[in-house]
Amino acid sequence: MSSRLNPTDAMKSPLGEILLKALEELDSGELKKCKFILKNRDLITKKESQADLIDLSDYMVERFGALIALNKIIKVFKDMNLNEAAQTLQKQKAEVEMKYKKKKEKKPVTKNKQAQMRTTSSNSKNADNPQVMKKDDLKPNNESKKNPIAGKTEPEAGREDCAQTTPIVVKVLKVGETFEYDTKEGKKEMFHATVANEHEFIRVKVFNMGVKEHINKNNVIEISKGFWSKGFLEINRYSRVQDMSNKEEITVPKNIKRRAGKTTNIKMIKKQKQGSYVDGVYEINKKTESEKCTFFEVKDKTGKIKVVTFGKWAKLNCEIGDKLQLTCFEFSFWGEVQLKSVTHSFIKVIKAKRN
Repeated sequence: MSSRLNPTDAMKSPLGEILLKALEELDSGELKKCKFILKNRDLITKKESQADLIDLSDYMVERFGALIALNKIIKVFKDMNLNEAAQTLQKQKAEVEMKYKKKKEKKPVTKNKQAQMRTTSSNSKNADNPQVMKKDDLKPNNESKKNPIAGKTEPEAGREDCAQTTPIVVKVLKVGETFEYDTKEGKKEMFHATVANEHEFIRVKVFNMGVKEHINKNNVIEISKGFWSKGFLEINRYSRVQDMSNKEEITVPKNIKRRAGKTTNIKMIKKQKQGSYVDGVYEINKKTESEKCTFFEVKDKTGKIKVVTFGKWAKLNCEIGDKLQLTCFEFSFWGEVQLKSVTHSFIKVIKAKRN
């Protein structure tokens, strides 16, 4: 009997997201060719070929099932000589299949075992929960919870909040401006950076200004003793960063570079989980200032969303038509969906050209 899994409802969501991201990573020429092949093979209709990527992905998943739809896209990618992207999809699909296969094969827990788990649960809960650790004051020790994902460099969404136990070697793609943020001890400095390897990109918060000299665009660096938090790798005062440019060489695939630098469109933002973080550039459509904050309505080709800025970002020299480059803005629901500035947020105003 084949070990291949059926496209169950449990697998539909992650496989559908993989399919959508794969299409989003294509450039305009590649996407046009991909849609042509799909339509020519009667996999989509003319209507879907003219639809946005979310509707196109939804159509394929509903028509074929997530697993078969993903297989068809992989076949098209191979026919387009996008072998690197096809291999990445094969790997991501296999990881999802393996995850749900293990869940399916997991043995039922006996009543005695359940009683034992309940007895020990309360005693071990705090010890096993990495979130009780203070990130800025983290000191390395042998009792830190091991994070096998850090060594495998799997996608950031799959990581838990915990200490980094395995060093990673990455290439620096982007370095943001240094800025001040408020803490209970007073103002401190930090900056954002984006790094990547052959498999993924990682968003980094750098709190340790002592390692700044190593974090330059295109440098290859080794990061150790950081802290994984909410999808970011935080480099604090106990972290180490070593310049490996003379020892290591990393070639970051084009699709990962595109994905790392791409703005998340507003339609996609509204489908994300509350508490997720967003980077992107959006045009100001409305602006309303109050005493402690400013409310913006920003837009792109896919829709509009409210942005609220607090603290040092409460008063910005910008006008309707300018663009806001947002870094580390939290997606939340406060009466309505919105993006709001938090402690580690950064904003850059991009002035519109005016006659």
